[in-house]
This record gives sequence, structure tokens and C-alpha cells, in this order.
Amino acid sequence: MSMLQNMPLPAGNMKPDRSHEVDMTAKTYQEIICIEAELSGYRRSSLRASIDFDRKIVTWKDSLQWNNNFVRSMSTDKIKELRMRLPGTHLLQWTTHYTGLVSQDDITVCHPADWTVVISFRQSPQVRIVGNSQFPQEWQAFRDLIEAITKIPFRLR
Repeated sequence: MSMLQNMPLPAGNMKPDRSHEVDMTAKTYQEIICIEAELSGYRRSSLRASIDFDRKIVTWKDSLQWNNNFVRSMSTDKIKELRMRLPGTHLLQWTTHYTGLVSQDDITVCHPADWTVVISFRQSPQVRIVGNSQFPQEWQAFRDLIEAITKIPFRLR
């Protein structure tokens, strides 16, 4: 359920502002060529993971432990596995902003963290999803997907 579906209507029966939402219903998970995800927290570092399906590489950057930064290749079997798991994240149903009012379906955290997910498609413009201290309900499945390929926990210390 979208965070905006639970948002009360402004005075005068105006509809909520949905100008920042992007229609991803026409896109499929097979059209995704790259997913970039970043977590950052004030004085708590930042992590960035990039999964490039076309180039068959995964990139990891950790601002606290630069010696853990890497670029690895992905096997064809690993790419197939990731593509099969991707629909379980419901990534294409996420709204583009997880800030402000909190939906009961979203996950909130006690330590403030900003996050961004950028999805690149073969024939369409990129989609940027951002949040602050709250995450989509499927965040754990998405995080598990990143951790399966990077073999490193995708969470701030």
C-alpha cells in the first residue's frame, strides 16, 4: 500500500500531491539493467552497492572501511538467481519518497538514515527512490538480495 493512500486530504477536498510519483507499472524486472543502493547516516558512514546486470559486475563502497571496497564479476547463474529473486522485493511497486508521513505498512528505524535506490532500465529513464528513517515493507528482502551478491551486511554500523 502506498504511503500516500493513507494521507488525509487537504482542506477544500483537494487531492494529495502525487507529482513526485513515477508510474513503474509498465516496466518489468527483466528490463532492469542496473540497481544502485546507498545508505548514509550522520556520522555513521555510508554504504553503496551497485548491481550492473549488463556488465555482470557488482560494486561495493564503504566510507568507513575503504579497504573493503571492491568490484566483482557475477556469473550468469548468479545473475539468473538475482533476477528470479528481484520480484520478491516488489521494487517496482515502491513509491519514490519515504519521508514525511509514515504509513503503517512502512518500516521505521530509531537511528536516522538516508537512503537512495536508483533503478536503470534499458529503454526508459532512471527511477530514483529516496527515504529518510523509514523504509518500504519489502526493504528486508531487498537488503537480503544485496547481501546475497556482496556477501557483506548492507546496514550502517
